[in-house]
Amino acid sequence: MRQLDEAIRNLVDARSQGGLSQEAVAARIGVTRQLISLWERGHVHPNPIQLARWAAVVGLDVTIRASPAGSPLRDAGQLKTLGRARRLIGEQWSWRTEVPVSTEPLDRRAVDAGIRRGAVRIGLEVITRLSDAQAQVRAATLKQEAAGLDRMILILADTQHNRAAVRAAANTFLPAFPVSARGSLLDLRAGRLPRADAVVFV
Repeated sequence: MRQLDEAIRNLVDARSQGGLSQEAVAARIGVTRQLISLWERGHVHPNPIQLARWAAVVGLDVTIRASPAGSPLRDAGQLKTLGRARRLIGEQWSWRTEVPVSTEPLDRRAVDAGIRRGAVRIGLEVITRLSDAQAQVRAATLKQEAAGLDRMILILADTQHNRAAVRAAANTFLPAFPVSARGSLLDLRAGRLPRADAVVFV
């Protein structure tokens, strides 16, 4: 409960610093201003989905974990998707999984995988099923900024659902990830830094 209270304080601070009113946050989440007020005062607690949406609106990433300090377990789909990406990209890069974005003890965020060659550092975020494009793009972008990564590549499982979701959210994806999958893969396989961030289906 203490961690939740601290997260809510951070969300309130982020709203205030971002110049957002309770009404604006409520409208974007799809709840009432009165409910936002209750959340902020700790009288009512949001459910995990509401908490994630609230965080996305004010530019934060809230992670809920029920594991010890070690790396969280991954599902089989994520591991398979990451394995396919590794085979496509190749071994000319040094690979690490669950790379912390910060040395701050309270920041438990991690990039799903990090690849490095010389001074070039690239983050890979693995998504098996795209559900909330805006929130997932924002989370990846914030991780990239916090970790000081040269590029961020979203690795999506190649499914009809994910391709349709990316097409539907093109206005969200294209500004943040403008490079084609083919172009970024060609650069990565050659050990080069892609010219910008990208979405890759594997």
